Amino acid sequence: MPKVLIVDDEIDICEMMAFSFESQGFETVIAGDAVQALEMVKAHDPDLVISDIRMPKGGGMKLLEDIKAYNPLRPKVFLITGYSDRSKEEAIALGAEDVLSKPIKLQALIEKAREALKA
Repeated sequence: MPKVLIVDDEIDICEMMAFSFESQGFETVIAGDAVQALEMVKAHDPDLVISDIRMPKGGGMKLLEDIKAYNPLRPKVFLITGYSDRSKEEAIALGAEDVLSKPIKLQALIEKAREALKA
């Protein structure tokens, strides 16, 4: 069963995404900030991290850098942004699997996750 770490400072969003992923056969863990998320990566070894880009206590870009410094091969990372800035190019260059724009359609996100984990 693939394991997904969902990271967002809005816990309601984490819980909603976790419920959707679990209903599709994924195991999930959640974190409310980048610091907690890096600890969860080390403790739970997820296959995929889905993180908001902008959060207090370090955003998704910093988390991406920290994850890739810890293990450049695993987990794969999706970042989510509500802003149209140059984050996408920068995140891909740093090793993100994909950068997705809000609002997110959960079923489409789950399909992208399945595809990324097959590769």
